Amino acid sequence: MIAKHIEPKDNRQGVKNHHDFRKLGNYCRDASHAGEKCLLSWHEGCLAPDYDLALVEITATQAMNTRCRNDKTYHLMISFRPEDEAKLNPEAYRKIELAMADALGVSGHQRVCGVHKNTNNLHMHVAYNLIHPEKYTIHEPFRDFYKLAESCREMEKEFDLAIDNGITLGEPKRENKVDQRAASMEAHSGEQSFQAFVFDRKNQIVNEVIKATTWEEAHRVFADYGIEIKEQGNGLALVNLQGQGKKKEGMKASALDRSLSKSKLVARFGHYIPPVRPSEAKEPYEKKALQPRSQERDQLYKDYRAAITEKIARIDGEKARGQAEVAVIYEQWAMAKDILKKGTSSPKALSSRLNIIRGEWTVALSQAKLEHRERLAAIKKEYPWYNWNGYLKHQAALGNKAALAALRSRPESPQQQNGPDWDGYLLEQERARLSTARREKVTLRASHGSGLRQTVTAINRMSLLAEQERLRIKAGIENFPMFAGYRQTIDNRGVVIFTLDHGGTIRDAGRKLYFSPDEITTKAARLYALAKFGRNLNVQGNIIEREQSHGRKQCPQPHPGILRECARHGLRTLSKLSVVFDRKRTEVLLPYNAHADLER
Repeated sequence: MIAKHIEPKDNRQGVKNHHDFRKLGNYCRDASHAGEKCLLSWHEGCLAPDYDLALVEITATQAMNTRCRNDKTYHLMISFRPEDEAKLNPEAYRKIELAMADALGVSGHQRVCGVHKNTNNLHMHVAYNLIHPEKYTIHEPFRDFYKLAESCREMEKEFDLAIDNGITLGEPKRENKVDQRAASMEAHSGEQSFQAFVFDRKNQIVNEVIKATTWEEAHRVFADYGIEIKEQGNGLALVNLQGQGKKKEGMKASALDRSLSKSKLVARFGHYIPPVRPSEAKEPYEKKALQPRSQERDQLYKDYRAAITEKIARIDGEKARGQAEVAVIYEQWAMAKDILKKGTSSPKALSSRLNIIRGEWTVALSQAKLEHRERLAAIKKEYPWYNWNGYLKHQAALGNKAALAALRSRPESPQQQNGPDWDGYLLEQERARLSTARREKVTLRASHGSGLRQTVTAINRMSLLAEQERLRIKAGIENFPMFAGYRQTIDNRGVVIFTLDHGGTIRDAGRKLYFSPDEITTKAARLYALAKFGRNLNVQGNIIEREQSHGRKQCPQPHPGILRECARHGLRTLSKLSVVFDRKRTEVLLPYNAHADLER
């Protein structure tokens, strides 16, 4: 369980924005999607009987304080583990929210709450009105991250939830850790942030700056990595030279190392002197995928870079074309005015004629802008993604198993034990190839045997279940549809989320399935698990995974290199197969994919 304060995004000029409570309240209950991703919503501390009137009441309360210039709204998000869903109910959500309000000191304030189910982790959004409903004074929580972490640990013990790592008072600060904004960017895009790039080269940068004797030499060290050190407020900042726009990516210089603070560098080199001209970088910052490297992932990222370059070029070309069309229309308008002014002597006639052509010019300008927006929308429709994770999700939705495996291969933390799932992906590809070979020889029997299940992806497995259910209902075998009208999405971790028509969710995370604990979803999840894992299932709470067989000796999993070799050379005789010698025993173990050849 993790609680996090979400601040509003800055505008394009870098000025901090304030929350719009009405918009945030509608987001909490998912009003824009008719509550499709909202499990439940409620409001507290208001006299209004329903949610809509509560938003009006809170907005009016905030308007009563006219002196406050800070943000009057506090946006809190509380995230839960997937395995804790069965332990939570509406009363538990309300009690957890009240504990957070007590910790922040706003239990007597107005707020609206909503629990969302659109990701693998159930999460609750709470919008607090920091203006007191009676005193009309503002309350700003101080050192809220410690208070929220302490409340999380208490609620985890009370409801027997999984215990997450959190910050505690007096704990030493972890070094080489990107800030919340950079971490959110990495989680959203799936690419390395500028801060992570700088931390990876900390030792080289610090050691070279120690040898520098002047500001010019220090600037040259940073420029080699595409970085500029510049004054920012009362300190120094490291800024990406390759960045675009007014607000480039950057970080505090002292966050990289205390020896780079302004006071220490000024003591060594004197007053800050900006660089004369930036030199060419030897190792500049370039975005790269965070997923573990493999042949399939590298090819996908290469395709993505080519596609994003093409998308940007087409959009820039269309923008230039639109600006040129608008410039031509303005030029025609200016020429028409000059002609009328020279050929018309009467001011009244000139004004009348100008009004006529002004109307035609306005229509032509509006039509040109409308066509420009339609062409831009058509280009963006061809590329329905904005970053690397979005590209992988789009490819996975089209049935690309490598893209789904890439999404699932990124570990959630350095301590994650499962690791990348590329071996499982390669093993599944090899099994599918062997199944295809069998079907070529025994087409009828293999098409209805186990080979069909190996080629089914997480995307179309649910559609097959829905079609089978429709046929059973048509034949009168079943009466109640469970899979009809389902919706599916894929999150940044590669979890395929199926939302059933009645509101329950089944989340396919690869090795495990998570599902809502209601009766209908439980039955549907078991059927989905049978189609995915087979008959040997291990069900614990709202989690289903494949049960490990202990009776029969399992074949050793082959090395990915052997799989690639087998896939490259096809079927061979036993004498040509690669073998693996076990160091503990003298017997020879055949790789997993060799057993089908041996049986034939």
